Amino acid sequence: MHFFSKIFLIVIFFCPSNLLSQSITGNIFDASTSETLTGVNVFAENNIGTTSDIKGNYLLQLSPGQHTITFSFIGYKTEKKEITILENQNTELNIQLRSIAQELNILVVSGSLYEKELTEETVSIDVISSKLIESTNSTSLSDAILKAPGVYMLDEQANIRGGTGFTYGAGSRIMLVVDDQILLTADRGDAKWNFVPLEIIDQVEVIKGASSVLYGSSALNGVISVRTKWPTDSPQTTITAYQGIYDEPEFKPAAWWNFNPLTTGISFSHLQKFSTMDLVLGSNIVREDSYLQGGHSYRGRINWKTRFHTENKKISYGINGNVMLDDEGYFFLWQDPDSGAYKPFGGTDPATTTILNWKYKWLSIDPWMQIYDKHDNSHRIKMRFYNNNVIYSDTSGGNAWLMNLDYQYHREFKYNVILTTGLTGYYFHVRDDQLLDHDGYLAGAYLQLDKKIFNRLAINFGVRDEIYKLDTIDGVAVPIFKAGINYQMGTFTFLRASFGQGYRVPSLVEKYARTGLGLLQIVPNEDLNAEYGWNAEVGIKKQIAIDDWKGYADFAVYITDYFEMTEFTFGTYSYEGASVLGFKSLNTSRARLGGFEFTMNGTGKILGNNFNFLGGYNYVYPADLSADSSYGEWDTFADNFLHGITHKDSVFLSTVLKYRFRHMMRFDAEYEIKKWNVGATVNYFSAMDNVDYVFQFFVPGLTEYLEEHENGDWIFDARIGYAINSKQKIQFLVKNITNRMYALRPAKYDPPRNFTVQYKIEF
Repeated sequence: MHFFSKIFLIVIFFCPSNLLSQSITGNIFDASTSETLTGVNVFAENNIGTTSDIKGNYLLQLSPGQHTITFSFIGYKTEKKEITILENQNTELNIQLRSIAQELNILVVSGSLYEKELTEETVSIDVISSKLIESTNSTSLSDAILKAPGVYMLDEQANIRGGTGFTYGAGSRIMLVVDDQILLTADRGDAKWNFVPLEIIDQVEVIKGASSVLYGSSALNGVISVRTKWPTDSPQTTITAYQGIYDEPEFKPAAWWNFNPLTTGISFSHLQKFSTMDLVLGSNIVREDSYLQGGHSYRGRINWKTRFHTENKKISYGINGNVMLDDEGYFFLWQDPDSGAYKPFGGTDPATTTILNWKYKWLSIDPWMQIYDKHDNSHRIKMRFYNNNVIYSDTSGGNAWLMNLDYQYHREFKYNVILTTGLTGYYFHVRDDQLLDHDGYLAGAYLQLDKKIFNRLAINFGVRDEIYKLDTIDGVAVPIFKAGINYQMGTFTFLRASFGQGYRVPSLVEKYARTGLGLLQIVPNEDLNAEYGWNAEVGIKKQIAIDDWKGYADFAVYITDYFEMTEFTFGTYSYEGASVLGFKSLNTSRARLGGFEFTMNGTGKILGNNFNFLGGYNYVYPADLSADSSYGEWDTFADNFLHGITHKDSVFLSTVLKYRFRHMMRFDAEYEIKKWNVGATVNYFSAMDNVDYVFQFFVPGLTEYLEEHENGDWIFDARIGYAINSKQKIQFLVKNITNRMYALRPAKYDPPRNFTVQYKIEF
């Protein structure tokens, strides 16, 4: 027996190896960069394995038959390949591995005016998906942006990181951009959130910090950029309808109604590709009877997008449009914080009420063209005609239109250098019984250079020069610049720093408005100056890639300095020869905001089911440097900044700007279980530390309310949905579950508990 064993071993030794195993060879490389990967683990189901060499090559010996080959490498998505190995035949199998970092990345456009991965940006940008907007039944963009940490609304005025106080729709420090075109009104310089077509939104990008170099005036505090959808290969039609009802308030006597107020809405969208044309259609009808007496919103909107292109897609062009009729009742002040909480100051008598009933007609027409030349450089021309007609409560009215034209050139040079430059400008025309007659224009040029070094370090630099002219007033030239850096410290870690200047010219409302609010008056200020400033930030973004969990965590520290800052101030003013009580926009000289923010966004699996989350916390110290020049000393500012994290004594409160929240926390999570989804939202707002003293004295019960809410407000929402089938879904939502009576804007309560049923069908 021993003799035969030796003979068998000798035969095996001298037999050709391919009688026992065959060779699998190949090369492994990065799917994005095409760089070869060294040290990739390659193994079969029986743990026979090898690793790739310095050139990315591997060699694996396996017996003939069916095998599952696994390719695994740290920082990359694991790939598995089924392969059949034939006897006497070697096999070649080349593999592309995709970086998990690439899988995690969200593409954004707003930060650099061209598509870029979020992790490579040098500024803080939050992205709100259309899925989250839909699942929370956001009926206006003003609702949708509240999903971003550090963002809140005061009377339809967006606020990013405490950069804006209470302005009552007079101007905006935040630029609203829809499909790369500005969308601020010619007369009031504000954003009409209801005009943005939510039914065709793809995603919303929120830039935090001065962005005037790329977007011009009004981007002093940031940018809210909306990207709408284009059709995919298959046509898609979506109809969404909802019905909501307000509950009785926590304090029952505050309910002024006999029947609980209702909110109703329906939206429609259709997206379809043709041979050389893309078409998008949308519409929306909303009827909201407010819990605030005299407040309401009745509106209907129709929108469309077209894109024609040549067969090689080198040239594309189209005309987009949006039309809306809008009937709004604006509630300004409560009667008192108790039984009159939802009733208007001055009652409902037209002679004394503070309710404003305005009717609008809105129209925007957007012709556009994009051309790629023979070197694949991009030339883009976009226009927008934006018109609104308004009829005020007293039947007076106005018309305002703005014509915008923008040319952009984008080129990628050798050595990872990218140039983005352009010319932009608009002309506006206003004829209004309250604002009088005005004409003006703005013209500017901008340039941005991006450079990537060693695939880890990205730097950018931008400049802009702009001139603004109103009526016969001489135009003012405003040169500004920005710079930023982003360094990839590791596979999933990105460090960034940025500096940017910004400015904002006063809106016509701030300079010329003569609006009566019963016993109150909005007072004009024709001497109001432009405000300007700068923003600096250092941040770090860490991508999450642990098993089924993907996302990112971000931490940023920021400082914003304002000069000639404009604040909407309540007081007694001389107006038309008399002393009146009301609001007036004033330059407060100097202000500085310092803060830090933590955000996180991602998805994972719990018990095998999807779990999605988005949230964050923001702290800001909004210092009023005009109150005392010593507050501007950096050591004093730093002491107050740290002191304000946990304290708010009377000395500290005397240094802060009005109508801001120092602490704000937001978190949204959703868990999917087969056909069900369950979600919840938590919001926390600290107490508003500083409010105009005269405002507190004048408004009944305001001082007592502020004292009762000195610890801030926690607000909870919840939702549950069920997918009837692949085309239909129904959802039930409850907002303000605890039915807390709270007012983010002093003297105007936010909604009590309300219930909504939403139904969606796709076909």
